[in-house]
Amino acid sequence: MLAVPVRLVEDNDGRDVLDASLALAQTQLVGQLADETSLNARTMGTLGFAGALLAADIAAKDVLGAAWWTPLVAIGLATACCLVPALGLGLGFAYDTDLGPDAASFYSAYRPGPSRPGREQLLADLSTAFARNARRLRAKRTALRIALVVLTVGLASSAAAIDVMQPTTIRTTYEHERPEA
Repeated sequence: MLAVPVRLVEDNDGRDVLDASLALAQTQLVGQLADETSLNARTMGTLGFAGALLAADIAAKDVLGAAWWTPLVAIGLATACCLVPALGLGLGFAYDTDLGPDAASFYSAYRPGPSRPGREQLLADLSTAFARNARRLRAKRTALRIALVVLTVGLASSAAAIDVMQPTTIRTTYEHERPEA
C-alpha cells in the first residue's frame, strides 16, 4: 500500500474558517442558554429552601426560645440575593438573554447581496450576544454564590446564638415522677 500525502486546501476567501467560526459561535450561545437555565433552576431551588427554612423557624419558635428570629436575618439576606437576578433587578440583569439577531429581519437585510458580508455580520452579532450574556451569567452566578454563603454562615451563626441564649433540653417525665392524681 502506498501512502499518499493529504494536503488540505482552504479556499481563497476563508469560507471554511468563517463556517467554523459561525458553528462555534452558535454552539457557545446554546451552551450559555443551558448554563443560564441551570443557574435559574438552582436560584429557584435556593429560594424554595429558604422558604422551607422560614416555615420551620416560625413553626419551631417556641422551642428555639428568645433567639428564634436570628435565622430570619440569614434567610432574608439570602432571599434578597436570589431575588435580584430572579426579578431582573440591577445593572447586570437589566435586559433579557441576548439570542442574536432576529432571523427573519436578518434574512431580509442580507438576502439581496453576497453571502459573505451577511455571514460576517452574523458572526459579529453572535459574538456581541455572547459577550452580553457572559456578563449576565457572571452576575447570576455571583448572586447565587453569595446567597449560599450568607445562608450557610448565617444559619451556623444563628444556631450558635440560639444554643448560647437558650439551650433547649427535652425532659421526659417517668411514671414514678408524675404527681398522684
